[in-house]
Amino acid sequence: MIGGVGGIAGGQDNVGKEGGGYVVVLASFGGIHKHTRLHSFRSEPSSSNKELTLRSAFLRTAQGAGKGSFVELPGSVEFPDLRSCNNAFAMRTETGIYYGTIERMASAVSIGGGVVDAGMLVYDSILGNGGRGGSCVPSSIGVTPHHFITLNLGNEVRFINKEARKVIQKERVDWLSVSQSASGGDAHGGEAAELLMDIRRPDQIWLRKGRSLVHISSSCEGRDIWKYTLARCIDDTSPHHTHLHHGTTSDNSMPQKGEEKHIESQFEYAKSLCTNPSQKATLNVARAEYYLSKGRTELAAKYLAQCPSSIMPFADTSARLALPMLGMEEGNSIKANESLANSNMALITFLTDKMKSAKLKNDTVICTMLGSWLAELHLHERERDGSGKPVYLRRNHRHVPPVSHALLHQFLSSFVKDMDPKVIVNILSSHDISAGECAGFSAAAGDINAAVNAALFGEDEKAGALDALRVLNDSAIENAEPYYYKHALVLLSRAPMAAAKSFLARYPEGLSETKLLPAFMQYERQRAETKNPLVEQKYNSAFVDDENASVKYLEGVIAQGSRSRAVFNYLTSLYAAMNDEGPLFRFLSTHVPPSVSSSSNSGGISELMLKQAREEMSSPLDKSHALRTILRTGRHFRSAVKLYMGFTGMRQQAVELALKVDPSLARELARKSDDKDEKKRLWLMIARNAAAHGASRDGKDIVARVVAVLKDCGPDVLSIEDVLPFLPDFAQIDQFKDEICDALASYSSKIEHYIKEMNECDQTCDTLRDELSRLRSVGVQVRTNARCAFTNKYVMESDEPFYAFPSGYVVLEKALKREVLPHLNEKQRDRVKFIDEELARLRRLRATSRAPLEKAKDDFEMDELQNELDGLIAAECPLTGSVMVDSITQGFDDDDFEDTF
Repeated sequence: MIGGVGGIAGGQDNVGKEGGGYVVVLASFGGIHKHTRLHSFRSEPSSSNKELTLRSAFLRTAQGAGKGSFVELPGSVEFPDLRSCNNAFAMRTETGIYYGTIERMASAVSIGGGVVDAGMLVYDSILGNGGRGGSCVPSSIGVTPHHFITLNLGNEVRFINKEARKVIQKERVDWLSVSQSASGGDAHGGEAAELLMDIRRPDQIWLRKGRSLVHISSSCEGRDIWKYTLARCIDDTSPHHTHLHHGTTSDNSMPQKGEEKHIESQFEYAKSLCTNPSQKATLNVARAEYYLSKGRTELAAKYLAQCPSSIMPFADTSARLALPMLGMEEGNSIKANESLANSNMALITFLTDKMKSAKLKNDTVICTMLGSWLAELHLHERERDGSGKPVYLRRNHRHVPPVSHALLHQFLSSFVKDMDPKVIVNILSSHDISAGECAGFSAAAGDINAAVNAALFGEDEKAGALDALRVLNDSAIENAEPYYYKHALVLLSRAPMAAAKSFLARYPEGLSETKLLPAFMQYERQRAETKNPLVEQKYNSAFVDDENASVKYLEGVIAQGSRSRAVFNYLTSLYAAMNDEGPLFRFLSTHVPPSVSSSSNSGGISELMLKQAREEMSSPLDKSHALRTILRTGRHFRSAVKLYMGFTGMRQQAVELALKVDPSLARELARKSDDKDEKKRLWLMIARNAAAHGASRDGKDIVARVVAVLKDCGPDVLSIEDVLPFLPDFAQIDQFKDEICDALASYSSKIEHYIKEMNECDQTCDTLRDELSRLRSVGVQVRTNARCAFTNKYVMESDEPFYAFPSGYVVLEKALKREVLPHLNEKQRDRVKFIDEELARLRRLRATSRAPLEKAKDDFEMDELQNELDGLIAAECPLTGSVMVDSITQGFDDDDFEDTF
């Protein structure tokens, strides 16, 4: 007999976001006394949906697509049902339900078809009927995501769980009651019932018989599927089940990657089926127990940490993971106890995950407790790794594996804000951990004080100082500033140059140089004591002597704008203590301005002294202190000369000191003097010094030196007669006759010049006498109706004095003052005011009864004052003299303009 097609299933599988893929078609074939077969066809993969049609699955290609493959199943049935749900399919056969999965991965599909994970669910094992009678073969089947559903001829519906491979529910349909409620009669006749599926709702199954339709699906399709999946994971210890593979697709079965990987995927699948936290917790417990039994303690600890305390109490779990290290077995498998006895990493993993959970809940108490415990455990692991048995860590990090360092560092970095820094530092210190690691953790935790103390109290004092500086440099200045001042001396003593650079780098941020100055002064004092063999050495070997550290810092802050006088003065003292004068001289050349010459100031000595005082107050360098410091050393006189030149009126002292050091410098200073008298005194000092230091048997060297001074200063400053007292009594005139001749010639020219000036003076005096004689006979006539040029009042009728000028203008005294005073300087205006007050006072005294001698004295004073007043306000006509010229830029008075026109 010819069989028939029992069912067809297929679909298009996309392998990219833009479409494309391949088409798979499955077809069941069978019949009475015919072989039952499942044929599969697959098209060639394509990148376009247009090329993917149902026909393409049957087209043969060079790659083997369209060729098709089949699997022949035992037994024969009249109509082998083929049902599919999502990627899964099920086929009814005489022996059992043949099931499998349509593979979606194009790269994993074999050439002949697309079926993987195929197997046979035998009826005898699930339906409970012995033998192979036809009564156990269902009349119809259906498939949902998690169940196989069968219907037999007795109208019994059975739900078979895919994972548990057993019947979990049975239901019998009473068609009589169904038909009566539907139509009141027999609506089914002799038709057989069958199961129907809806591809739009794969979890729904319907039972049809005749015109009756009954919904038989479960309201909670995946209710206990997670439990069955978990039970299968626990029971199935082999990596693969025994499957009947689909013909030529045997190579597409699950890759052999080991039991653990297979079980891990099964656990993940079971987890995805869990619908509430309690189910997930139960699964995590089973998962952890499985890995404990395999000796994978760290992985087991990871899942134990995910279990709630109600299922796995923290104390019991911690003891279970910790006691094997102490030789106490705590109900674990042999492999688990061996692993736990060799390492604390499982307990560390468990506590770390618990601490992460507490961190998310902001539970600081739990974080502090677990952090302390974890720190001890990490340190214990480092100790064990370092020597093979529990011993304290060596200071040399080369004896400790890098992995242990990395684990501890990772732990401290991850939870630095969640633990008590002081507790952790105490724990680290108790295990002889390096100060750098303690300091690093304290700094990251924000406890700068603990970090710096941990760094400075380590065994390697220099390395500790560098670690402390690193902590301070990495911290904000507002937090680190007090600790800079507190530990400045210790840092300088152990790492002077590094400390100086650190201080200098933080100066722009506000680190005070004056607060650090005492530490530098103390450091320099310690340096001096260490070099003095007479002083008992009370400093340890960690003290580092660096003569450049203090100077570098002070120079740096001054270059960055410091104006502290204390800094300038101390730097000067450090320069003065050096053997090399160069740095001191360059420093003074930069910060000591040249003095103000006395001849360039007309205010006198008092004004010069005031200006000098103002300069001293504005300058950050105390020149007096610097001069005393340098002179006290008995060297560096060029720098002292530079300081003398910074004072007003101390050029002579500078020249005196320069004569002891460098006579050429003294001559240069004398040459720069602007005061003629001062210059002469300075050159006389130089000449006297030359004579005193040029003694010889016949006096020739003295004369030569003195004559050289005369040539340097020039004939306008000194002459031969000025230096004659410095020459020896026995010197011959031939040695300086040329200078004498030059002096005589100079005197002769001066005498002629003086005679000429005297003749000019005589002529000037004669001219003045003639002018005075002429002025005595000059008079000015004033008309009786003369008016004031400014007020237009009659001067004869006025009660005040008036002035008549040769230009013909007549002006009253008050009007003249009002016009002239704005053109006088301030000093002249004050004098006019004073004269007016004195004249008024003398006039009041004159009105009283006074002795004739006193009246005569008052008259004399009044005449003197009046003459001075006349000279101030009536020296020239205000309308024709310089007053008119000075007022040409001024506008007209509006009142005068209206009166005129």
